[in-house]
Amino acid sequence: MTFFGALGTAVSGVNAAATWVGNISDNIANSTTNGYKVVNTAFSDLVHNKVLGESPVIDSTKQGGVLASAKFENRAQGGYLQTFQSTNFAVSGQGFIPVGRPTSIVDTTTGGISDRTVTVDSATYFTRLGDFHMDAGNYLVNSNGYYLLASPLGSTTPQLLKVDDSPIEAIPTTTVSFTANLPSNATAGAQSRYAIPVYDPNSTATTGQHDLQVTWTKSATANEWQLQIDAGETGQTSFGPVTVTFADGTAPPFAAGRLQSLATADAGLTLTPSTDGGPATITLNPEFGGAAQPITLDLGTFNAGFSATATAGLTQYTTPGGLPTNVDFSQDGLPGAEFKNVSFNELGHIIYNYGNGRTQTLYQVTLANFREPDRLDRLDDTTFQPTTASGNVIYGNSDDPDNPAAVGRFVTATVEQSTVDIAEQMTFLVQAQQAYGMNSQVITAADQMLSRLIDLKR
Repeated sequence: MTFFGALGTAVSGVNAAATWVGNISDNIANSTTNGYKVVNTAFSDLVHNKVLGESPVIDSTKQGGVLASAKFENRAQGGYLQTFQSTNFAVSGQGFIPVGRPTSIVDTTTGGISDRTVTVDSATYFTRLGDFHMDAGNYLVNSNGYYLLASPLGSTTPQLLKVDDSPIEAIPTTTVSFTANLPSNATAGAQSRYAIPVYDPNSTATTGQHDLQVTWTKSATANEWQLQIDAGETGQTSFGPVTVTFADGTAPPFAAGRLQSLATADAGLTLTPSTDGGPATITLNPEFGGAAQPITLDLGTFNAGFSATATAGLTQYTTPGGLPTNVDFSQDGLPGAEFKNVSFNELGHIIYNYGNGRTQTLYQVTLANFREPDRLDRLDDTTFQPTTASGNVIYGNSDDPDNPAAVGRFVTATVEQSTVDIAEQMTFLVQAQQAYGMNSQVITAADQMLSRLIDLKR
């Protein structure tokens, strides 16, 4: 290697060390930037051969050097910072969050109601920064100003999401289920009354709830109970009585203590006929707010046996103190309610929450993956764009058991922290300084030797 070769090699070393320091500087500066992915430095040697004789090894001179390049670690997993914000999430495992860059934000006011319309770039961008919040237009936007693109539930087609903050509609009650063990040792005339809340089509968190009262009275006749139902505000409000008979064990296949038959003279009630194992139901039409609302009282099944969970049906067995046991009732209606907020679960489902505790899920965050995530093009604001080297985007949902994109899951109410390890970067900085200094010494030594050679000529 000549003097000039040594100088060239040392200069390449100085440049490589400077590149290394530059990457270290960028990492340290972004050590607290959520969603930032560390940039390491890769070195490769340069060898230029000049053959002077027949042997490419002995009769040659080799001039070396080094080339430094950035090594992006886009697939590295960062730690989690808990934020306690329901609209924040981090990705655990592979996958990037699809986001849109806004091109237009228009605020309007109509009838005293403010609204916002956002338009995003046709290109899709990707990030690991999930510190989203809801803006004035009910769009989910992160701290860098990029808007969340979400897919309809079960789809993998991300689109700009505008959260619908309309109240959720009520679900009117259509079925009331009631099961219990009525005491066979109860005295004649003994009563047990239960009030079951039901809802009309216009019910809200504060209005539209009604009581369907179920009253059981022990008959003087053995194995018989009288069932009275009270419900409604207009029209027929009292239904029954219904004679409920339990088997005494003398009429197979009905076993002793099991529900055998229902009977009534009330034309406002519809009863199912008694069949072994068949449904035991009573249908009535109470009026709430002046409108008839058909409700079916489900008593389980005829000839149903004892169930510890009280879901099989009515039974009549002796109880301590002659009181009903295993009482269980429910209904399928729900009141309407005002929108409250949105949150995410570990599958990326976007959950709409309402003031009365109801929820519904209409959208989910579809994650993106690439053949070579480390070859994505880095942009400002911890966002990425696909390149030819990264490969085309592949979308996948965390709740998909096949998950062709091999994407991970979500950690809710957190954000992913920077993947920079400060201690490691400081170690690299010391090494880079030493490499820079030693290459500088080589340049100085080569310069001195060259100067002495020139002096010899003089």
